[in-house]
Parts: sequence; C-alpha cells; structure tokens
Amino acid sequence: MTYTLLSDEELFALVRDGNDELAYRTLFKRYDKRVYAYCLRALGSHDDAQDMFQTISLTVFDKRSSFSDGSFAAWLFTIARNFCLKALRGRKHTTELTDDILPVEEEETHSQDFLLRQALHKAIGSLPQEFREALELKYFEDLPYEDIAKALDITVSLAKVRVFRAKKMIQQSMSTIIDELR
Repeated sequence: MTYTLLSDEELFALVRDGNDELAYRTLFKRYDKRVYAYCLRALGSHDDAQDMFQTISLTVFDKRSSFSDGSFAAWLFTIARNFCLKALRGRKHTTELTDDILPVEEEETHSQDFLLRQALHKAIGSLPQEFREALELKYFEDLPYEDIAKALDITVSLAKVRVFRAKKMIQQSMSTIIDELR
C-alpha cells in the first residue's frame, strides 16, 4: 500500500482502527516540522521544543481512539497548543521570542532588514495570546480558518476576526519603526 497517496483522514483511520505504525509515521511526517516550529515559537528554546514535540507525538498516538471525524491537523494543533500552554503555565512566566527562531547573519545585525525582522518578532510576541495564536496558526502553520477555529475552540468568524485584528495591531506597532527607517 502506498501511504503517501492517502489523505490524512484515510491514514488516521488505519492508525486508529488497525494500529498501523507505518501509516502513523507517514501521517505525522506531514506535520512534524510545523508542530516542532509551533512548539519552538511557543516555548522559546530548541530543547524544550524537542521535548514537547516528542510528548505530543506519543500523546497523539496514545489518544488516537479519541479522535473522531474532522480535520487531523486541527486536532493535532489543539493537542500541541494545550501541551505548550500547560508547559508555559508551569514556568510561571511568558517567554520572549528569541533570535534563535530566525537565524541572522553577523553582517546583517545593523541593517534595515534585521531591524524590521526584530520589530516584527517583538510585535508578534507582544500580541495578546488569543490573537498571537490565531495569527501563528494562519501564517506560520498555514492552517485554513476552519482548522484554526477547531484548534482554538472558537467560531470560524471569530478566527478571522482575531487574525485580522492581530495584523492591525502589528501594523500599528510597526508603523513607528518603518517611519524611523525612511
């Protein structure tokens, strides 16, 4: 059987109903980089992101019977979000975005591009959590609004509003910096 040609739902049915480990590895491989990146952005360190990624991977497999119909991606990112939030609550503080997320070249440190990137990361990091999560799922994880709504347990229209408002907040905070660079 060629697993790569199967949809997420078909693969997960094989995993859920037949404990097919190869189907699970194929399915999880489709999302592993995005889940890891989500964990890295949420937790701020590669070590924490790697640990969380492993926990999520095992949890998804262990909880496979609890997944009903719907979007596998939305279910997966809901689990990732919940685990990351739990880890952050355990730390008792909010992590800042670090330069590790987007590596920069030494010679770029004083360039306008670097300053803009730095300002963008700061603007995203300063967004209220509900807006930042919606924005990250839309633009970093490339999820459709329907999956964002499921992952955040909100309506589709509220997901759209949160992404829109997040973009407006970023625009406002970036406008001062852009004016200074002109």
